[in-house]
This record gives sequence, C-alpha cells and structure tokens, in this order.
Amino acid sequence: MSEPRRMHPVAGFLSFLKQLKDIIIPFIFIFFVGPGDDLGKYYFMGAAVLVFLMLVFGILHWYRYSYRVENGELRIEYGVFIRKKRFIPIERIQTIDVSAGIIQRIFGLVKLQVETAGGGMQAEAVLTAIKEEEADQLREILSRSKTHQEEETETQHTRFSYQITQKELLVLASTSGGIGIVISGVLAFLSQFAEYLPFEKLYNTIEKYVSLSILIYIIVLIALFLFIAWFVGILIMTLRYANFTVVKRDDELFITRGLIEKKQTTIPLTRIQAIRIGENLIRQPLGYATVYIESAGGSMDKGEDFSTVLFPLIKKSAINDLLHHFVPEYKMCDVENYVPSKAKWRYMFRGMLPFVIFIPAIVMLSYAFSSWGYLGLLLLPIGAIFGYSRYKVAGWRIEDDQLTLQFRFFSKITVLHHKRRIQSMDKKQSIFQRKKDLGSVRSFIKSAVTGKGFEVKDLQISDCWTIWEWYRKRNKKVTEDITVE
Repeated sequence: MSEPRRMHPVAGFLSFLKQLKDIIIPFIFIFFVGPGDDLGKYYFMGAAVLVFLMLVFGILHWYRYSYRVENGELRIEYGVFIRKKRFIPIERIQTIDVSAGIIQRIFGLVKLQVETAGGGMQAEAVLTAIKEEEADQLREILSRSKTHQEEETETQHTRFSYQITQKELLVLASTSGGIGIVISGVLAFLSQFAEYLPFEKLYNTIEKYVSLSILIYIIVLIALFLFIAWFVGILIMTLRYANFTVVKRDDELFITRGLIEKKQTTIPLTRIQAIRIGENLIRQPLGYATVYIESAGGSMDKGEDFSTVLFPLIKKSAINDLLHHFVPEYKMCDVENYVPSKAKWRYMFRGMLPFVIFIPAIVMLSYAFSSWGYLGLLLLPIGAIFGYSRYKVAGWRIEDDQLTLQFRFFSKITVLHHKRRIQSMDKKQSIFQRKKDLGSVRSFIKSAVTGKGFEVKDLQISDCWTIWEWYRKRNKKVTEDITVE
C-alpha cells in the first residue's frame, strides 16, 4: 500500500450527501417561511445551482483525496482548492472502526475511521468508501498485527467470542434512554413547525366519533405520544445493537454491531485505559449492567462519550467471567470502603441544590396564580432522595494494582483502574471538608482530547491518603489541591 490510492467513486456522492445534510434544515426553514412570490423562482434556481455546485465539489473532493501507507505512517493528501497533507504515525493509532451504511452495502464497500489519542472531536482519518478486502488489509497493517498464513481460518485465531442474545437485546432496547432522545427530537420539531400541524383538525375528527373532554383528550394524546416514543426508541436501539459480537483474536478485540449500518471497531488490549460499568435506574434493580472500554483514542462520532461499548447488556454476575476472557487485566470487585455517615447530609444537600434556586420563583408564581404551584417544592425531597442514593453507593477498593471507584449521578458507575494506566491522581480537600476530616479523590486517564476523570467525593481523609500513597509508589504525576467549595 505504498502507492497512492483513491477511494471508490461512491465517496464523491457520499461527500455530496454530507454537505446536503448540513444545509437541509435551513432549506426547509426557508421553504416554509417562503421567499415571497416575486423571489420564489430565484430561490429555487439558486437552490438548484447550490446543490449542483455541492455535487461537483463532492466529486472533486473524491478525485483529490488519496492515501497510502509509507515509512510507518498513514499518509493522506486531500483538498480541492488548498492541498493538505496529513501523516499519522502507526504507533499513535488507538482504534480502527469499520462500518457500512446502506449506500456502502449496496456497492459492497465499507467506511474506515482511524482514531488517535487526543485526535479531536472527529476521527483523525476517514475513508468513506473502500473495498472490504482493502479495509481488512489496511486494518492489518495499521494495527500492527502479526501476519497470518492465508490457509489459516478465523476460528484458529479466535480465542473467545461473545454475542448478545435476543432476550438481552430486547431488555437493552426496552430499558435504554432512547425514549428521551426521541422525545427531545419530536419536541424540537414541534417547536419549529407546530403552526403547520393540524392539531385542531385532529381534535375535531376525534370528537366527531368519540366524546372526550379536552383534559381526557390531552391525557390520551400524551400517553399515546409516550408509547410511540418508547416504541421508536426500542426500534432505534435494536437496529443499533443487533448482531452485537465481540471477538478476541491474539491481543485485539473486534467489536461488531448494527443491522442497517454495520460497524466494526478494532481495539488493541494495550490501548485500554480503564473499564467502566454503568447501571441505570431501571437496569440496576433487574441485575443488568453495561460495560464500556475507556481507550486512549476517541471521537464524537462514537456517540458514547468517547467510550466503546464492550457488553451492551450483561448480568452483573457474569461480568467477571467475561472480563477474565476478554480483558484479564481487570476484575470487578465489590466496594469495601464507603463514604462515612457524616458525609450523608453533604450528599443530600448537593442533591437538593439544583432545585433550591427555583424556590423563590415557585413561591412567587404560587402566590400570584394558584396555591397548586407549591407542589413544586416536592422537588426538594426528590433531590434529597437522589443525593442519598449517591451517598449509599460512593466508595472505593484497592486490590493489588487495581483501584475500583464507585459513584452515582443518575446511573451507578463503577470504574476499574489499573495503576499503570492512571495518568494522574488528585487528592482535594475544601475548607468545609476539612472541618469533618473529609476529602475527595479524582483519577485521570488518557482519553479523547483532554482526558477523562472520575471522582468520589467526601471520603474519609485517611482513605484519600491511602489511595494517594498507593498511587504514589509509581513515577507519575500526583497533585494535591486545597480548594474552597
């Protein structure tokens, strides 16, 4: 692959579609607002010219884009008007993602993304349309895997494999946060185009056949909306995680997922910085959790807070067995050291704090309009309950070279650290914490652009010193902060 290569010509069309997607919302807005009768024909002529120019630009972008592997680097040259060059050393590459959308699959192509540590919000290199065999060859070279003989089969290289079951996929889709995304999207759409939707006509049609009061109509409509949003959320998550498979081959993990758009991620075990286990409020009582890999590379395209899903839904009792097979360096341990009881009220106060600022507004509105507004004060005990739930799970454990930190915001989070993968450790104590002999510990790992941190607040100060001394034995950056809270 030392000779410059171009992507498949479909890449030019995909580049055009990407540009079209970026301007489609303004186009729709102008279309509904209307340019006026006098300017209408010029608007459509201008739009047609703009679309044509974007198509030409997409073709030129494909023609001017070339890539090759030379002298231990992935070298890319691109640019329609200004020629740009990007050289990516192979040793900096953290993850390699291969995906295939609808258009790619029609032509038997795939998209390959290369991510590096600190690469930014987007992938460092994206080859939007190349042949699958070429992607496999590139991935083999870039991941610096050992060369295998052609006659050997995949089974001979595969140590372990995992595939999500139909039951797990259904539970995953039903208990995900997809409904919130759907509701947010629908509300955003309604806020822009509500005046064009025939709500009054719909109500009159229903009232013609069914006699309902306006209140019952609204309740039924909201219930129907929530049900549809829940169903659509299930559909989205099912399509995203269908056929989810993890294969461990040599010292690499190959993660494949997706039904319509098939994605495959390659992660070397040496690039894993930490393991994160999440349990949301619905899955925790059911005994299910999601396991994430925190790796040094990442981009916003992952859509998972720069993390990679290792097991989308798994019984907590089965996590250790799977970690032993796929990432044996890590082990899920039950937390033994929790925050002390004197920290309880601090956690509960922090839970109520976001709602405290609304109390004056609630009181004024209730006084001016109706005493029912005082029901808003119920947010305070709800916040206190959330704070108490965070207090109950916060803790830590050290076992050999592994540090386990556990905390909660909404979901319960357990982070498994290996000592040599921690980039830095902060031990902090505010003035108010000092009065109660409390402190906070925050660990940092290499991830995405600026790194990622995990913090457990209001530990016993002696526990903070224990964690700090455990980490201090290695030659890494350790900081101690005295802050005012």
